[in-house]
Amino acid sequence: MGYYKRISEEEQMSQNEWFWQNEEAKLANKLENYINNNKINNNNMSIIAQPSTNNNGGGQTVPAGTHVARCYQIIHIGTILDTYQGEEKLVNKVRIVFELPMETADFGKGEQPFSIGRDFTLSMHEKSGLRAFVQGWLGKSMSDGEANKFDIATLLGKEGMLNVMHRTANTGRTYADIKGASPLVKGMTCPPLVNSAFLLDYDSEDFDLRFKMLPEWLQNKVSSSKEFSDRLDRAADQMNKAKQMLEKSGLVQSADEQYYKSSDGIKTDDTEDLPF
Repeated sequence: MGYYKRISEEEQMSQNEWFWQNEEAKLANKLENYINNNKINNNNMSIIAQPSTNNNGGGQTVPAGTHVARCYQIIHIGTILDTYQGEEKLVNKVRIVFELPMETADFGKGEQPFSIGRDFTLSMHEKSGLRAFVQGWLGKSMSDGEANKFDIATLLGKEGMLNVMHRTANTGRTYADIKGASPLVKGMTCPPLVNSAFLLDYDSEDFDLRFKMLPEWLQNKVSSSKEFSDRLDRAADQMNKAKQMLEKSGLVQSADEQYYKSSDGIKTDDTEDLPF
């Protein structure tokens, strides 16, 4: 029963990926305009894994094979409910997105590189998929100490060879999946980024602005995370503390004071009119 449930869930995921596969190209354009206009700086941000999908540009499927690629987006999704082999559990996720400068197509605004991304569990445990992927990408193994301190954000802008494989869903549609990465072949170079580099980190000061640049489907995913909820709670606490400080200083009236006083300063407590 668990097998058939997993197949059904994978099929549903494939349908969702197909529905949103145009969003990657839209996101690239929005991010580039935003970053150019606001001079975004991705420095001094980090995404470190604590010890413990498919997005084809413009609705066209990324060709299968080995491609020259460069990472241009790293998005910390956060801790969300994930289903694996029929079991649901909370998992911390990060999304890594690449552009393929040697593979281009017209997505409505002239020739642009294909882009493709993959979600990973944010864990650098020795058996984790992310650690295996990063080690293959860098071409070297890591000790547990190195892996636990590794900053995922340092991969932003890094080049490599990306292995892309096609799979066919039960609907007959073809999807492209990232299966692995490796260093560039000796003597080979990767063109500079066409899209602007973008990092979404919960600790960044302009997180809210960056969040608004994400496509709706990815906003929904990020906003369902524990980290996003915690961020809203902290913001609410800060607002309440600021309000209390203003009320104590007398600069603003408390809610109770506003209730018992009208705009002209006369009390509106109806108990004064009672005949006893």
